[in-house]
Amino acid sequence: FGAVDNMRVRVLPVLGTMPAIMGQAMAATTLCELGGKPFSPVGAERVGRNVRHRLYQHLKNREKKFEERHRPALKEGSDNYTTNGIYVGPIQIDPDDVEYLMAELWKNRCALSGERLGTVLELHRWDVGRPATPNNLVLMSVKSAQKFERDFDELGDGREGVDAEVRRKVDARLAMCILDAEDEY
Repeated sequence: FGAVDNMRVRVLPVLGTMPAIMGQAMAATTLCELGGKPFSPVGAERVGRNVRHRLYQHLKNREKKFEERHRPALKEGSDNYTTNGIYVGPIQIDPDDVEYLMAELWKNRCALSGERLGTVLELHRWDVGRPATPNNLVLMSVKSAQKFERDFDELGDGREGVDAEVRRKVDARLAMCILDAEDEY
């Protein structure tokens, strides 16, 4: 690149990296095509570490309260984590999984209402009979989460209060998470 009339010279170092970025994007697309995997770049904004940490802590605290409420139904000294079809035990994710769940799996949107980041979001177990793993956690707005918990208390399963079409979409998205986990090995 040469200097052009009325061009700021400070911009010249940036111009060299732009073709490199484009080449990287084309190479990623080609490799995905050859491997038979869909190319799906992350389109969601990154969320700060403090927000992810807060989300993780809220999940841990909620699961701990849930465990304290349902633990008495287990026999003393039992290694079993399931009581009356409800899993009672530790969560099986770490703070890094929260970023994956928010950005890649749920695209920073409430799974039930589609609300974006302007609202407060929380992770909830979709199926209380299974542990809190990435393929069983759903990102919900506080309002949707409260309704989900009310439906759990009243109907025995929070999913029963969710529209059938939304439920089908959430199950499909969680199935994608299972496929992603299998691809790592």
